[in-house]
Amino acid sequence: MSLKDELIKKAETQLEEWEKQADSLKAKAKAKEAEAENEKASADIQQSTSDALRSVENKISDGRKKLDELKQSGEDNIDSLRERLSDLIGPDNKG
Repeated sequence: MSLKDELIKKAETQLEEWEKQADSLKAKAKAKEAEAENEKASADIQQSTSDALRSVENKISDGRKKLDELKQSGEDNIDSLRERLSDLIGPDNKG
């Protein structure tokens, strides 16, 4: 497996994890909202969850862009892409 393929696999795995996190936040928001007894509590819960969900969705969007960039790159650009992808795939020990 080439370095590019390994980076793509890591990026795809991280995106899947963030998508699961987003789904979990959505489910928690629905459950908490159903439990909320008044509108103020519901609004606070929804705002907090909405902020967290927006953050995860932004990560997913950014990650998808970086993954597309990686998929379209040539092997000669991998080192520079690996640095820019570090927030998505984590540090790489292949140095």
